[in-house]
Amino acid sequence: MKPLLASVFGFLIFVATSIQAASDADVTIIKAKKVVIEQDVITIVAEAKTRITLIQDDYDPAYKGTMWMGRPVTHVHVKSDKATFIIKRPRQPGLEAAWQESLQAARDLQEGKEVGRIGYYAPDMSIKGNLIDSITGFGYLYAKRK
Repeated sequence: MKPLLASVFGFLIFVATSIQAASDADVTIIKAKKVVIEQDVITIVAEAKTRITLIQDDYDPAYKGTMWMGRPVTHVHVKSDKATFIIKRPRQPGLEAAWQESLQAARDLQEGKEVGRIGYYAPDMSIKGNLIDSITGFGYLYAKRK
């Protein structure tokens, strides 16, 4: 019974983290140039577009825009001509199936197939010349939705 509960709990967490707005940065791969798959890390060099969620520093009670945890946010879209995206395996228990799906999506990307997006949670980003140069952090590579 415990493995079943753990599986259900893990699935619910995966579904919750799969929602587009839940991640801090969403990367859509336009054209992958290189994909390296390791046990705990997926590295992708690609042309991509990224949607980043930024928290604004000033709070105005009259603000009617997008909010996150009671704070105003801005969504920024940034292009990458050739950037490195490093996806680290999250360490939350019960999410092994989600990581295995990320590994399968990475293998599909290596074969030239189209994939969904990378969802990053609290990533580190490097921007050079107004383009994203690299993003590193915990996250998942999602399969393309049908």
